[in-house]
Amino acid sequence: MNKPLLYEISVIRPLVIFLLVVYHALCVFTGGWVAPAGVEANGVYWWMGHLISGFRIETIAFVGGYVFCYQCVETGRRQPLWAFVWKKFKRLVVPCFVFGAAFYALFCYRPERFSWYVAFWRVANGVEHLWFLPMLFWCFVACWLFDRLLDRVARRRVEWVAWVGRLLLLLLAGVSLLRVTGLRMGLSRAPYFLFYFYLGYWLRYELSVLRRVRPGAKRGYWRLPAVLWGVYLLLLLLHLQASHLRLPGCPFDCPHWLRGCSRLALRLMSLGHTACGLLALFATVWHWLGSHRAPGAQPGRWLRECSRLCYGVYVLHMFVLKWLYYYSPVPVWCGGAAVGAWLMPWGVLALTLALSTAGTWLLLQTRTGRFLIG
Repeated sequence: MNKPLLYEISVIRPLVIFLLVVYHALCVFTGGWVAPAGVEANGVYWWMGHLISGFRIETIAFVGGYVFCYQCVETGRRQPLWAFVWKKFKRLVVPCFVFGAAFYALFCYRPERFSWYVAFWRVANGVEHLWFLPMLFWCFVACWLFDRLLDRVARRRVEWVAWVGRLLLLLLAGVSLLRVTGLRMGLSRAPYFLFYFYLGYWLRYELSVLRRVRPGAKRGYWRLPAVLWGVYLLLLLLHLQASHLRLPGCPFDCPHWLRGCSRLALRLMSLGHTACGLLALFATVWHWLGSHRAPGAQPGRWLRECSRLCYGVYVLHMFVLKWLYYYSPVPVWCGGAAVGAWLMPWGVLALTLALSTAGTWLLLQTRTGRFLIG
């Protein structure tokens, strides 16, 4: 018998991982990565990459908090702190070290300037995309403390829970605007992502309360997702315009009133479009499920399998992308013709998805693979 899953998360998680791989496949056009030989600037792909980048990685943190709340508040699966820390350490930090060491050996190792000290901390901090794993570990630990705080408040004064929970959300939003540097193993990035993690936790908490108070409540209307998507696009455009004096294909320069924006203003715009983007995605999926699926329905086999493969695809896809862009002749072959230059990122994307999915499936057939990414 299959264990019950949150249908909305079974849809959102594979979708976000797919968007993440698409974004990374376009990073050579957005300026996020150094363009390899044969790759030229492309305004269309620049815009596509930035439209996706507005909320993709934050949504993964949001999903983690959402599921964590479901496990703690609705199923009652709370664990003692040290048991919980050890479980998440094995789930997130151990794979970071194992796959990080492999990535470092394959793509970063230079014998003429190798240092064990530098290599260790490079791996411990998360090589390339693996920085997200230790950072997420700290988000889980912090949210465990928040969950215990809210549970204690609920036991004493249940009417105070909403106020305490919303106050925490407001405080974490303010903390996310700060820039922390110099800390290791994901701690520098944790204050930023903790807001989105807790946003997922609190949204699930509110939905669980709403379901108890109004069990027949509808899942929403198209009006809300449409408004959120509109605000997301507006704030993202303002943020891009303020960050770049001239946007690719844009017929006008940055307006005078946007020039010279303070760092705080840019961070507020980033916070706004990121929160609106992930909430718009969630609201869209939530409404669609309310319109097309009966309450309590469970995802089918193929959706469960996609969700099961997501972790491994996230871990492995960068191995394939880096090899294709920087160690294979694909960019040079495709860059020789106009059609090839346009088709190259989609061919790279298809190969990356196919190989990382196949690699994940093969790893999950082994005991070690199930321990690392199962």
